Amino acid sequence: MSAGGEAFYEEIERKTAADAVEAAFRSLEATRGPWSAELQHGGPPSALALREFERLAPAEGGHIARMAVDFLAPVPVAPLTVRCEILKPGKRAQLLSGSVSAGGRTVLAIRGWWRRQVPDLVPEVPDPASAQALADPDTIETRSPDDDLSRLLDRGWVAAMEFRYVSGDLTTPGPCTVWVRPRLPLLATEPTSPTQTAALIADGASGVSSALDFRKHLFSNLDLNLSFLRAPEGPWIAMDANSSIDAAGGGTAVTRLGDRRGVFGYAMQTLYVEPHGAA
Repeated sequence: MSAGGEAFYEEIERKTAADAVEAAFRSLEATRGPWSAELQHGGPPSALALREFERLAPAEGGHIARMAVDFLAPVPVAPLTVRCEILKPGKRAQLLSGSVSAGGRTVLAIRGWWRRQVPDLVPEVPDPASAQALADPDTIETRSPDDDLSRLLDRGWVAAMEFRYVSGDLTTPGPCTVWVRPRLPLLATEPTSPTQTAALIADGASGVSSALDFRKHLFSNLDLNLSFLRAPEGPWIAMDANSSIDAAGGGTAVTRLGDRRGVFGYAMQTLYVEPHGAA
């Protein structure tokens, strides 16, 4: 197993204004998805864009509360350019917009909300699932690949993650609850924020909860929608994921995202599902 180097990306160039940023990055081996050496997993470029949102938004007094990513084209393992701007400034909330492009082609479109946080402003009403705490990740062993499919998938993004399964697993169709943490930082030059870590991991929810056999079916994510009740606390992120599929090829993956305190957010993914080799 190889985690693919020291990080997911290396920054090449940066241009910054008061309300906008453009930055170029080299994509490293860890960004690779499990099915092609040339294409990235959706988590790394989503986390990379969220990193730029966090750099544009106020550094104190709030957090990125929502991020919506539309995958317009497969993301190649190639140099990427991230452009982000503040569309709506504000004291309570700010709307941010961005894109990720490769070779002059836009491959991801992104929008996000930064939301102000004021301690003890209102009574806390947590997600009911937080009352049933998951097993602590320190009490669960990391599972090594022990079958042909697991060994096939154990490359790029998958190899760069450490998985500790509460129920289900990546290669067994059906719901899955799992603790995940990256083995590598997003960029080697800085710590990865917990919110970036959540975005880096969350796109994997439709994979760990795949309702049909990977060997017979292709699952294409059209988007990734993240809503954060509060900022997560890393490094371990829990995914409680479930996928539903319609016979005509539609799919939806719905995921609770948690940390040691409980549920901190939610992910939803729109899927297109088809048999391998379908016209």
